[in-house]
Amino acid sequence: MTTLKAARENKGLSQRALSARAGVPQSHISKIESGMVNLTVSSLTAIANALDLELALVPRKAVPAVRTIIRNVSDAPKVPPETRKEIARLAKQLEHIRSLKIDSSAFKNLQRQFREMQQFGNLIRNTDTLRSIRETLKAVEGAGDVAALEDASRQMKSFRNTLAHGMAGEDRARLPRPAYRLDDDE
Repeated sequence: MTTLKAARENKGLSQRALSARAGVPQSHISKIESGMVNLTVSSLTAIANALDLELALVPRKAVPAVRTIIRNVSDAPKVPPETRKEIARLAKQLEHIRSLKIDSSAFKNLQRQFREMQQFGNLIRNTDTLRSIRETLKAVEGAGDVAALEDASRQMKSFRNTLAHGMAGEDRARLPRPAYRLDDDE
């Protein structure tokens, strides 16, 4: 059960947080991780889903290949703690704005772009842009400023695109300009 413990720790979750996500008592998770209880399929499924893992039956002959693949995925860069904190702060701020019930397509776009940006969390080395987006969103929290939402949405889209295409701002400046632009292109 050290694999479950390692998966939990890689996600940055405490036993209590995993318990809340999986719907399995924290004391049971503790016993599972220490090998003091037999794991049921339902508990394993709930924990695996909470850890974003997939359960699969693998033929014995394929186990070495699967372990190699898992090891390669596990060696991928992790999300730095400061980035994780900044993403959590931004998520909390977006949740607060959602509670204000501002009906705006810009907010829906911002939420979608935030979810997409989170997929690139391990690539974020500088959290200044995330802080800048949070600062922009403060205007929304106070006065429900839709223009600030649109600005934050543009910032998030640009940041997400930069992460997805692997280009820092200075690298992008050296690229040749395109001969044409699409309407939606920023």
